[in-house]
Amino acid sequence: MGISLWLVAQMDMIKSSLPRCASTDHHHSPSSYPTILPHITLATVPSSDLGIPDVLLNAVPENHPPIHANFRSLAVGDHYYRSVFIDIHPTQELVGFQNQILAHLRDCGLKPSAPRFPHMSLCYIADQDKADRDEIAHMMTDTGVVRQIGDGQSISLQCGDVRLTGFDGVEVWLVKCEGPVETWEVDKRRVKLVDPKYNSRK
Repeated sequence: MGISLWLVAQMDMIKSSLPRCASTDHHHSPSSYPTILPHITLATVPSSDLGIPDVLLNAVPENHPPIHANFRSLAVGDHYYRSVFIDIHPTQELVGFQNQILAHLRDCGLKPSAPRFPHMSLCYIADQDKADRDEIAHMMTDTGVVRQIGDGQSISLQCGDVRLTGFDGVEVWLVKCEGPVETWEVDKRRVKLVDPKYNSRK
């Protein structure tokens, strides 16, 4: 795929991870249902250039506060990386943050992509098992893992012992997304999103 910038939550949410997608006994592909970390992909570029990681990290706005992501709706897609996912409300803060990143990357001559931004995937399911995608989504709503709230324009998600309506994006991770999902590499360099009076770069 390439090298991506991910907006990720605080570590305690990452450790509790996402609700486990209950794979069916008859799934055919070993690439279905890998363990994934909750994130919103801000941008992805091809990984052919050795200098790309530095360009990506430099694209993240400095001294930016954490960004709250609100869950909008549960969705099913026709792509492996968008099998069953949560659409995120495209707030001005979140979209503006991404726009700054995309503009910087384009100024550097790159062609970043971020299909169906913003969303957070819950599970990846290969095309051989695509019938599972609707089944998993229905299971999540039928069992109350996902519930509509308020006026029906938002949802909540059961993650372990807590029910979330969104999360605070507090770091931007650089991730090499090549090969099987379990082999994706998270760069040790991360950009923390903190109060503007602090320097977020390490």
